[in-house]
Amino acid sequence: MPVQEAHKKNEKWERVLVLGYSSNASDWRFAIIEADTILDEMTVALGYQGDNLGERLKQVDRADWKTLQEAWEAHIVRNKIAHEGSDFKLDQDEARRVLGLYERVFKEFKYI
Repeated sequence: MPVQEAHKKNEKWERVLVLGYSSNASDWRFAIIEADTILDEMTVALGYQGDNLGERLKQVDRADWKTLQEAWEAHIVRNKIAHEGSDFKLDQDEARRVLGLYERVFKEFKYI
């Protein structure tokens, strides 16, 4: 990945972290949705095929990703936020835990 592209990804992640440490609950939700967008971009960059992130994650061989379970767990929370809206209860501790899952995945692939 070109240095400039990696820098751009880091800036996106930095914005996610700012949102994740906000005192505003809607920011935490947005941070998770944005982190999932980064994960989506990463799977495409890694060459996985599929119409969406879920389809691409299904293609991953567990032997190739130590953090596959973390990716799925974080993506499922994102889906709950997207599909259940305000009915999905999310506190700051859970939001930070989920962002930590994304962070472990991104670090495994040196994406941040």
